[in-house]
Amino acid sequence: MLTNVRRVWIGLLICTALLATSSFSTAQAQGTSDPNQLTFEGSALVAAVIETAKASYVARAPQTQIALTASGTATGIDRLCNGTTDVAMAYGAITDSQIADCAAKGVNFVELLLGYDAVALVVNNASPAQCLSVDQLNTLLSPSAVDVKNWSAVDATLGDVPIEALYILPDNEQRPPRFLLDRLLAGDGLRPDLQVVETASAMSDKLNVERNAIGIMPLQDLIVERTPAKAIRPLQVRTGTACIEPNAVNLDEGRYPLAESLLLYVNAARLDKQPLVDFLRYLLSSDGRRALITLKYVPPSEVLYARGLNYIETRRTGRTYSRVQAVNVPANTAGVVTLDGSPLLNALVKDLNAPFSPRFTSITLLNQPFGNASAYRKLCENRADVVFTTRLPSEEEAALCQRNAIQTLQMPLGYDADLIVVNLENTFARCLSLENVDRLFNARYNAKTWAQVAQGFPELELVVIAPRNGDVQADAILTAVARNQLAPRFRADIAANAQNNDPIFRAVAVQNTLGGVTFMRYSDFMRSGARVQAISLEAGRGCVAPTLANIQNSSYPLARPLYAVLNLSSLSRPEVRAYAWYLLGDDALTILNQEGVVGIDPNAFVALREVLLERIEAIERAAATPAPTPQPTAEVTAEPTAEPVSAATAEPTATATPAR
Repeated sequence: MLTNVRRVWIGLLICTALLATSSFSTAQAQGTSDPNQLTFEGSALVAAVIETAKASYVARAPQTQIALTASGTATGIDRLCNGTTDVAMAYGAITDSQIADCAAKGVNFVELLLGYDAVALVVNNASPAQCLSVDQLNTLLSPSAVDVKNWSAVDATLGDVPIEALYILPDNEQRPPRFLLDRLLAGDGLRPDLQVVETASAMSDKLNVERNAIGIMPLQDLIVERTPAKAIRPLQVRTGTACIEPNAVNLDEGRYPLAESLLLYVNAARLDKQPLVDFLRYLLSSDGRRALITLKYVPPSEVLYARGLNYIETRRTGRTYSRVQAVNVPANTAGVVTLDGSPLLNALVKDLNAPFSPRFTSITLLNQPFGNASAYRKLCENRADVVFTTRLPSEEEAALCQRNAIQTLQMPLGYDADLIVVNLENTFARCLSLENVDRLFNARYNAKTWAQVAQGFPELELVVIAPRNGDVQADAILTAVARNQLAPRFRADIAANAQNNDPIFRAVAVQNTLGGVTFMRYSDFMRSGARVQAISLEAGRGCVAPTLANIQNSSYPLARPLYAVLNLSSLSRPEVRAYAWYLLGDDALTILNQEGVVGIDPNAFVALREVLLERIEAIERAAATPAPTPQPTAEVTAEPTAEPVSAATAEPTATATPAR
């Protein structure tokens, strides 16, 4: 006989499907010719979120007709692959066989993450229980656990402590609270003696005073109820040797076991329908995600929502969010990752590292940027794990790596450039040679007027607005233009101001100073909004404007490519695997875009992920294979197991590595 939860769930599916049948049939009859007719099919739980969001969306777009059919995740994805729905709603990730089915039928999809269904087991702060494995949760909550009334029956180390009561919220049509646990734990249903409490607030009140009770509630409810006034906390869940806290970071990383993702799979060809694009953007907006929170689901981080919006814009197809981290490094992994590189990238590297550290709190990122030459030397002597540089290795540096059997993976991060910026009414300095730029900024000249910068320029006072001495960007510009000069020094007679470290402030200052000049990164110039101009530079090939195209093709003299170069020998250490995989992930891509790096190639990142995954899998296979017993009479000569890999020579395999 079916349990109550199964009856409720099946009834929900049938009722929702019957209610939607009429509108869906109309949508099928109309096909995709009407861009205002949008069709969603699949999971009833995800459908409830879309229905709630739809109710508020139609007020702003009344012409858009959104038809929902709750036929289950598998059916929704089948319809997607058959081309009969715009969007499949999925409770959990698409499977490899479903991906193959879509590919065979020529359907490409964009994967979007709406949020998470996550539950927490909540106890009083005084409870002896801190962390339970999934097996122990089965012991506690399975249908046969009705006689388990003492913590010692779950974990002998917890002692003879009674379990006074187990509470759960009531079933409802839009979010059956038992469903997720019943799906994750063994057996049909949960233990029958769970006591129903009407609201999460009432449950938290009970747990606040009942030291030996347990409550099961949606994680979103716990986020609201867990206040300093209430002595409650969630149990952690053990995976391997790590105890995982139910929090946003662990949900985003896919580490917390009592959770499932709510996903949309969008037929990429249907993104030609602007109303569909608009509604998907709304679902990922702060207004749209209120529907998610209303139904007690947990929203992902802002970074992940930004990724989704980017996927819509770029039509990034294939598995993205649901590609469970193949580099399965436990969150409590400890170690040190040694970084080096150009000081010009120091600020960028710091921002790149910021989201990584909260995820792996015991991994130290030791960043010591001493310059490109030092970085490659350390890398090729096996003293650095990752270096961030503004050039590829020289022939001598590559030879050093080869002599020491150091294989590398070059990760192109994009491009950056330094722009020389003048007042908008400056009509004479439209194109400068590198020698002119040297005369602008070098203490060797200390030019006081523009006439001292270039012949034919007016006797107009030169006002250099720059950061105080020691600025990395200033030193890099001077080194690039002051050729054959030993240790050139940036001029000290700048228009000193504490705010000069802010490039936007400098741009505004130049806007208000006819003879003013400053420098800034391309991205800072583009977002400054100041009425200033960036001048062209001449370095032997004519005047080259600082356009995006000229920066990417390196014809602009002060442009630079950005690289992260990985020591593949370091991948044997889990902390390096975690960091390398993070650098090639979508979150790192988002940060690079936010920091103004230009010319980023997302497809190159995808290809390099495959190369990295193959290398990691080879390491793991080798570690799992017993070493052959050496023969005492045989002399064995070690041979490298793979050719050196670099961004220039490595090609992704024709067949994608299966996701874990």
